[in-house]
This record gives sequence, structure tokens and C-alpha cells, in this order.
Amino acid sequence: MRTARRRRNAGEKPVIRMSALLGLQKIDLFKGLDTPSLREIAGQCKWTRCRRNQYVMRRDGTDRDVYFVIAGMVRVAAAAGRGRRIIFRDIPAGEVFGEHSAIDGRRSFADVLAVRESLLASMPPEAFRAILAKHAPVRERLLRRLSGSVRELADRLLDLGARSVQWRVWVELLRLARLAGVQANTARIERAPTHREIASRVGTSREEVTRELSRLARQGLLERAGRALLLRDVQALENLVADSHPEHIDAPAAPVEEARIFSPGGARWERRAVLVADVLDAAGSEARDEERALEQRRAFFAHATAEVIPTHAGRSLSKTLGDGFLAEFPDGVQAARCAFELHQGLAQLNAAAAVPPLGMRVGIHVAEVIVETFNVLGDGVNIAARLAELANPGETVVSAAVRDQLASGVDASVEDLGEQRLRNRERAVRAFRLWPPAHQPVLAPSAAVRAHGRPSVAVIPFQLRSEDPRFAFIGDGLADETIAALSRVADFFVISRLSSMAFRRAPLGLRAIGDMLGVQYVLSGSIQTAYPHVLFVAELADVRDGRILWSDRFQGDLADVFAMQAELARKLAASVAPFVRSVEMRRARITSFEELDAYGITLRGVELMHRLSREDFLLARQAFQAAIERDPLSPAPHAWLAKWHVMRIGVGVSENPLRDSEDATASVERALACDPNDALALAVDALVASWSRHDLDAAERRLARALEVNPNEPLAWLWNAMTHAWRGRGPEAVQSADRALSLSPLDPMIYYFNSLASTANLVAERYERAIELATRSLRENCLHTPSLRALAVGQVLSGRLHEARESVRRLRELEPGLTVHVFKERYPGRASPQAERFAAALQAAGLPE
Repeated sequence: MRTARRRRNAGEKPVIRMSALLGLQKIDLFKGLDTPSLREIAGQCKWTRCRRNQYVMRRDGTDRDVYFVIAGMVRVAAAAGRGRRIIFRDIPAGEVFGEHSAIDGRRSFADVLAVRESLLASMPPEAFRAILAKHAPVRERLLRRLSGSVRELADRLLDLGARSVQWRVWVELLRLARLAGVQANTARIERAPTHREIASRVGTSREEVTRELSRLARQGLLERAGRALLLRDVQALENLVADSHPEHIDAPAAPVEEARIFSPGGARWERRAVLVADVLDAAGSEARDEERALEQRRAFFAHATAEVIPTHAGRSLSKTLGDGFLAEFPDGVQAARCAFELHQGLAQLNAAAAVPPLGMRVGIHVAEVIVETFNVLGDGVNIAARLAELANPGETVVSAAVRDQLASGVDASVEDLGEQRLRNRERAVRAFRLWPPAHQPVLAPSAAVRAHGRPSVAVIPFQLRSEDPRFAFIGDGLADETIAALSRVADFFVISRLSSMAFRRAPLGLRAIGDMLGVQYVLSGSIQTAYPHVLFVAELADVRDGRILWSDRFQGDLADVFAMQAELARKLAASVAPFVRSVEMRRARITSFEELDAYGITLRGVELMHRLSREDFLLARQAFQAAIERDPLSPAPHAWLAKWHVMRIGVGVSENPLRDSEDATASVERALACDPNDALALAVDALVASWSRHDLDAAERRLARALEVNPNEPLAWLWNAMTHAWRGRGPEAVQSADRALSLSPLDPMIYYFNSLASTANLVAERYERAIELATRSLRENCLHTPSLRALAVGQVLSGRLHEARESVRRLRELEPGLTVHVFKERYPGRASPQAERFAAALQAAGLPE
């Protein structure tokens, strides 16, 4: 006999499972603690299982909890601009993260995501600090951990600032080899990281990593074996690392300066962004307080070369230009961001210094230059230096080549200086002054959005995670198609592609994108290719709090990836649109209409209307009327009010069906007067024509027009199914109903979809499916009388007379005045052969004639 589970009294503490204690025993911080202490700690923990690639913590989020990795592995990484990421470290089982935010209360300095499926325990910062206060061993281990983190960070900064890219790649390969295990001077790295991941770890570009791995392969030190990486001579790689020093890499026989000029083997032409910084007033400051001024200048140069420039994927060069310095970057966007941070850092240094302040002006140019180990050469360097001369202290001046790589207002605020004559140059150069991007948007589309209250969406180009240049523009094309599909949804405000494309590579947070575009939701994602397959990952985020509301994965073949863009965009629009409606409807569930915009009030009315309690149903009409008063030019509230009158007739609560028919006709006419091409209004007009005038021909014309305007309007497909059903066309009715359900699988009024789909299946004589759909509908809304009618008919026609009589009994309780005669008069498909069969079935189940 099965025993009942004992209920826990309110005063009892939750039982801590042994598995939780065993999991916490694996955490390095808690080693040596006794079982009662671990039990106490486990009682403060929340347990979470994360999927692979699922974000645990966001850099711009509000999470301050401390996390313990019980099983699996997570990665700490941060955006570094232009789609790149810096990987700080991978945290395996037994380790902890989030302790910094718990201690100082500040936001996380990086994102944390699961590398593979992981089990995490977390606790609030207050509980963590209490544990530190109570348990001295935990406190000591944390101090050693924090000290080790500082040393690790210092070593990494030195590596980034002083070591070559080659050296950093070698060290990363050796680290991976040791993790994989070295045997007989070789190592096989299974499931080797991508070039982009290695670049994220060593602070460089993917191209640099690819170039160095190719060079090692040509030397016979490295070999690719499928997804594995084979190091053939680990000792040789260790010798390369040992022989290299920050100031002397690839030691040449000739002097370094001579090698820069005459060694063709060490130079290569590459397109780079060159930054020249000119520090002003250094000489005057030194004359007044030579020692302090020199110390200030050295401190700034060290800060620039060791901290700022490397974090922007740049390379500081040993060559100095008078009182300035030189750096090179993969592109102009990185260089511009670095310049802004340099100006900010110098201002902070000046504020804290006791000597006269330093000034700095910066010039940036993008051009083909000769890239050497310690220098860059070419005319591009001279142009950058001359552009710096145009700037005032604290300013950055760039060329047109840099300006073309920037998204104005996103990457920087731009001022066109026109054609400028540069010193010692014959031809004038177009110059632009840059400022950091404004925190407040110059234009605020959100004001227009709030005027009509529609939810606003921006579709950001999907990021391509592949090294194949043939598919470089798949992400842009998919975003274009999705924007077009969402734009056909009448109750959405969709930002144009020209605005959203500005964020193709801009590493801005969701809130920043929302502020700049004035949107509430951002749809983004990634594309991963592994020949011959392609994987699309899409996610919808709410910019107001950064939460991921919806995500999904779509697979396909690379052979037809371009052809599938339109179909995938349709699926995205079909999935996202009803989900946003659902979120907005939840937002609308507040008591006061004064706190809602017109769109929110309309959604509130839709929800109230489909609850079908008498009080809620009457409140729905008030909601639609309030929305019309607030926004009389929007067709949506007029259309929904028309549907309310039709529904009042359909569920049998109308006191005057003729009057409701007239009101429905008037409301839908006003909706079409607001917008004659609104798909929802056209679809509702078809519904009114069917119920009020029994004019199925007019209904079919309206529905055809609605689907022409918006092929993804689910209600148009749903009512198209009913028009087919009322005509007696069962297969066509089922096909349209299935299309409606696929377009809106998460619709807040899914019970209504299931109810009408049940009727479509009855006409097609698919009685079991009809019963299933009617049962689903009643599970969502047990007061919906049309669902009970469909269920009773299906039960009679499938031989379940006893069940049908129970369904009719419930139906008569809800609608006492319903008879077979009333049903036949009300049913729009009264002329179809199915009408008599349905009426006979209801009579057989006990409905009075």
C-alpha cells in the first residue's frame, strides 16, 4: 500500500540530502569542515543545473550570489569589442566564482557561462560573509585564492603588454598539452578549442592565431587530426618559450633597429589601425618639478601600454614619438575605444597628481602598414601622427578610413571637420573629431513607441561562429528576413535594419541597445557551422532587466542555407510574436488602467474577454473602450471590441443578438477606417460577416486579403479554418487550423485556438483528434461553452454517449437557454451537411430540441 508523504510543519527545517553534503565536500573552500557545518552551509544554498552554453551570470546583471561548481565546468569571459571575447579562465568542479561581487557589492567584471552541463550551488552574499566570519579555515583559503588571482592577473597583464602574440600562443598550447597529458614528448588535445577561443585566451585576433598555428604546422611541431590537435614535439615548443623574453624575441644577429629596416623576413604588410598619442606640456611640467612630472608621465605610459591598450586587442610598440607613443590595432573601432579610455585614464591621473596636468591628443588612421615585431612602418603612421596635431588636448581626430568603420552614436559621437591640410603633405585629408558615445540617445524612438504602446523589437544580426568567409553574411541576411517577417505583425514596432545593423559587432549591453534604439526587446543569436550542418541559436531578451525570455535552436544543411533563410525567419517570427504578446499580457495584469498604455489596456481586455466569467467579460468591454479613448487611431481595440460582441453571441450570453451584431459591424468598420490594411481588423471583419450576416463569401474575401497583408497572422488562419468548416470542407479546415496553431503555439488564448481547431476536426470526421483538442481547450478554460459543444458532438459521433451526456449536462449549467434550435440558428455553417449531423448529436446527448 502506498504511504502518504508526511507534510513538513512550518517550523521544521528542510531536510538536507546526503548528495548535497557530498557535493559541498568537493569544494576546495570547504575542505576540512565537519558534517554539521556542511549541513548548515547546504541549508543556505540553492541548487541549479545549467545546460551547455547557458549563461549563469551576466557582466551587466544584478546577480551578487556566490556560486560553487559541484559538477561540470564554467567559463569566465568578457566582451572585448567587435564580437571578440577575452576568456579569463575555466572554473572546474570544486571551485567557486562570484566571491568578488559578494565581498564588494559591485557588479561582476565578466560573464560566466557553462562550458558543459553543470550543477551549481549558490548562496546570497550575506550568507557567504557570515560563513567567512564563522569559519577561519574558509576565510584563510579565500584569502589565498584572492592573492593567487591577483598574481595570476598581474602575470597575464605582463604577458599581454610585453610578450609577443607568438609567445602567448605557445604558452596556451603547452597549457592545453599538459591538461591532455604528455607522453613520449607528444600530446593529443581532443576537441581542441577553436582559433577564436585561443585568441580570446591570449588577447589577440583569430587571424593572428591562425597565422601562428599554420607556421608551427609547417615546422612540423603541430598537426590537425579531425577535431583533435596533435603536438609532435612538446620539448621544442617549451624551448621556444624558454628562449623568448619580453624585450628580445627571435634574437637577430644584427642590431634591433637595423633589423627593423633591412630584415624582409620579419616584416609583413597588413591593414591596421594606427594610433599615435602626443602627450603635451611634459617639458614645462618637468621644468617646474622634474622628478614628479617624469614619474607622472611614466605612470601614465605604463598604464597605457600594460593595461589599456592590451584590453582593446592592441599592441603597444617600443618606438616612442617625442613625448608620445605608438600602438596598432586590428581595426578602427578598437583603436577609438582605446583612445577614449586613455583620455579618461589621463584625466583621473591628473586629478590625483600634485603636479601640473598632462594633456594628450590622439590621431588614428587605418591603412596598409609594414608590421614588424616591435614596430609598424609606412605612410599610415605619418598620417596618424599628423592627425594628432589637429586635435586639441583631450581630443581624438581620425581619418575617413576610421570613420567608415564606426557606427555613429554607437561606437563614437562623430564631428566632421571637413578637408584638412596635414603638415608636409600635398593632398588634403578628410578628418573627423571623435567623442565617446553619448549615454543618452540623440533620437528617442521610445517616445513614439510609447505613444501607441506597441511592444518594440530590434533584431540584431546573428553572430557567425565560423572561420569560413563564404558564410560571413548569413547573420545579416537572416536578420533582414526576420525584420521583414516581424514587420508584418501589426501590433509590433520593429526597428529598421539600417538602425539595428549598427550593432553588428558593437559589444554593447542589452540596456544600452534598448536605450539607443528605444526598444523593449532584442532578438539576437548565433550561427555555428560544422560541415555539412549548420546550427542557428536564437534568443529574445528583455532590455529592461536583461533576462532571456525565450531561446530556441534550429538545424539545417549548409548546402541550402541561403534558401532556408526565409523559412527560418518565418519560424522565428511565428515563435517570438506570440511570446512577446504573452509577456506583455502578463505585464498588463495590474488593477489600474491608468498605469497602462493603449496597447497594454487592449491586451488586458483580450485576457479578460477570454476568461469568460461574467464579471471579467463585462470588464473586457470597458478595457477596449478605455484603449480607444487613449488611442482612437489604433485599429486593434476597435477590432477586439467587434470580436467581443461576436463572442457575446457565440457563447450565448447576449441579451440582444441583433444589437450585438450591429455593434460588431460598427466597431470593425471603425477599425478598418483607422487602417484598411490591418490584418487583424480584416480578419475580425470576416468573423463579423460570418456570425452577424452569415455571409461566408464576404468572409472568405476578407480573410484572403488579411493573409495577403500578413501571411503570419494566426487569427486569420484560425478563422479561415472556420470558414472552411462552415462550408463543409474538412481537410482544408484542418490544414488552416494546424497552421494557426503552429504560428502561435504559446498564444495566451490557446484554449480558443484549440476549441476552433476541434470544430475543424469534427467537420473532417477526425473525432478522436476533435475530442483531444476540445479537452485541451476546457483544461485551459472550463467555462468555454463552444468547447463543450464540440466535445459532446465528438463523443456522440465516436460512440461515447454516456460521456457526451455528462458534457451536455455541464453545457446546460453554463448556458441554460441553449437548445438544438438555438444552435442551428446561431451556427454560421447552417447550410452545410454537417450542421444537421451536429444538431442530431447534441440532441442525442440530451440537449432539448
